[in-house]
Amino acid sequence: MNETNATIASNETVLTPQWAPLPVCLLLTFLTGFTGNGLLLMVFATHRALWTPFNVYVVNLLVANFCCIVTQFPFDVYSTLYGGWGLGERVCDFYISAAWFFQPVIFNSHQMIAINRIWAVSHPISYRRIHSIRTAVSLCCGVWVYVFVGLSVGVIQDRLYHRLPLDTSGCQLDPMPQFVWAVVIQVVYIIWPQIVMVVALVVIFMAKRAKNRINMAMHSTVASQGGGAQLSRRSGGDSVPHPTAGGDEHDSQQKKPNRPVQRSNGTLLLVLLTLSVTVCWTPNNVYYSWFFFDQQLNIPVFSAITIILIAFQATVDPIMFTLAFPSLRLALRQTFSFRT
Repeated sequence: MNETNATIASNETVLTPQWAPLPVCLLLTFLTGFTGNGLLLMVFATHRALWTPFNVYVVNLLVANFCCIVTQFPFDVYSTLYGGWGLGERVCDFYISAAWFFQPVIFNSHQMIAINRIWAVSHPISYRRIHSIRTAVSLCCGVWVYVFVGLSVGVIQDRLYHRLPLDTSGCQLDPMPQFVWAVVIQVVYIIWPQIVMVVALVVIFMAKRAKNRINMAMHSTVASQGGGAQLSRRSGGDSVPHPTAGGDEHDSQQKKPNRPVQRSNGTLLLVLLTLSVTVCWTPNNVYYSWFFFDQQLNIPVFSAITIILIAFQATVDPIMFTLAFPSLRLALRQTFSFRT
């Protein structure tokens, strides 16, 4: 990907564009991702009914996608189109910093949605009591800080001591002089979020299955008691509401009269996101994990596929949000009808 197709004239490298499938796909992904994430951010900003605690995680992921798209994707298109780097050292510094920061933020923002669902299912009472917009914002900000702390050390070290020559290697971070750091980043910030998302689905499935068994047992007990339970209800006996284990209902903790309760559909969203990231992330995780064991690994076609799929995830996320949330689809229709 970084082989330079260039001619040398007056001691300067002149790069010539080559419209191969990779830069074309990245350009299309840039356009669709910019449109999709930007449109949903505009919808969330203009529809106050969508401002719920769980939707904070959705907006956080949209912001991370959008930042990655506008700061990294144009340079991805440029470097793959020209097969080299002719924008100078300072622009390269910006590109590497953006690429190595925003992508892990995206990975871990997906992970935050999974962790939120585990919390909602495993401890629904504390989730309803503690989880708020302020809590969600704090957790999302913590993700950005967490990624910055882990990534900044290696990026700074690379800039000061290990930067590869631009004219021969292009603009890229060399992980080999910082092998331990690179492996930790790959495992903790890239692979682990995908594992958490899969584990979250298993936890949710088991919790809901256990909840269904409890409900069936309670219904059997009530049925066996017959009219006694009905008599107790009619006589004003104490009734304790049974909290739902799913954590999807009543995402907003403040209920207002004459206003329908919104469902977050967080579990459905997690299922859709897990399916999409399994397709888009797995080839990248396999390829670059394999690279640490075989540094001579060079499969250009497979490498190009991993790059396209990782970029494509930024386009898929807004689609998954729209499929999961009826309220978001309604807001989109209202936005377009208003503009027309």
